[in-house]
Amino acid sequence: MASGSGVTATALSVDKCPSRYEANDISPPELHRTIALQKLGETDVRRVESLRLLREWIATHPHIRRCRTDALFLLRFLRARAYDVQAAQTTLVRYLTMRQLFRIWYENLDPSDRYMRELVENVRGCLPLGLDRSGRMVALVKVRCYDVARFNCYHLGRLQHMLFEAFFDDVELQIAGGVAIIDCDGATMGHFVCFKLSDIRNFMDCLVHALPVRVKEVHIVRLPRFGQALGNLVLSFAAEELRKRIFFHASMDEVLKYVDQDLLPVEYGGKSCPEEITDSLKRRLADKRDTLLLLDRMEIEVEPYAHLWRQSDEGDVEFGMEID
Repeated sequence: MASGSGVTATALSVDKCPSRYEANDISPPELHRTIALQKLGETDVRRVESLRLLREWIATHPHIRRCRTDALFLLRFLRARAYDVQAAQTTLVRYLTMRQLFRIWYENLDPSDRYMRELVENVRGCLPLGLDRSGRMVALVKVRCYDVARFNCYHLGRLQHMLFEAFFDDVELQIAGGVAIIDCDGATMGHFVCFKLSDIRNFMDCLVHALPVRVKEVHIVRLPRFGQALGNLVLSFAAEELRKRIFFHASMDEVLKYVDQDLLPVEYGGKSCPEEITDSLKRRLADKRDTLLLLDRMEIEVEPYAHLWRQSDEGDVEFGMEID
């Protein structure tokens, strides 16, 4: 798995104008320094100057009330937007708004929550496999593992975002991006009807415009015929640049043209042990728990930006909704 950032919540603050900024920037490995320079135009001078500009903008922003300003957090947005500072600012505003507007997805991402703990420890439907030869973070989602009679779309969405946040501070992911493999073998109709149309639309919009992640490839494998309508919907809501990175495959053999086989679990012919991946993930989440919960203390005035997401009158987003 990608190395952790080593940042603890006790060293972090959501004061948007602190007396001293947390200098928790981590020097990337050589491979990622090269990628950062070639793909993002990142240099030491540009990184420092961009952080200064972003911090000054946050400190004087009329609607941002509280926000992390440490280097690793802000570099998520700068690297996701290839050091276009204005684009990074826009993404950060959307990210802060998104977290409050869709609280059922993004707040209280607590790994000790009974559902999150069960999904990580027992279900094992989402496995972070580690870095490939190109330095990208690879994750495997096994759709069949999720019991839709027990877990609804909000449980699954919260799990996904908890895992996102647990890895967002990793410099390797920030620089080289991520690859997702979604194995739909054994998926049922229930897996494809548990998401509302507005959920899919809003999630895709968040993924493209608000989440600070560089999606390099998404490989959807063995999508059943009854799931193709959902697949077409996902594509219709995705931005053109993301659509180019979504691939559909009839078998895992086709995925091996893109992904190192050794990274895959042994059941796929690889060398990874799901139990070891799960144990490592549990430790990471335990270490990150305070940092994950600290995110809830960030705050932005939502009203000026609520129009960025369309909400129906069907109660798609219910504040404080009970999902037990």
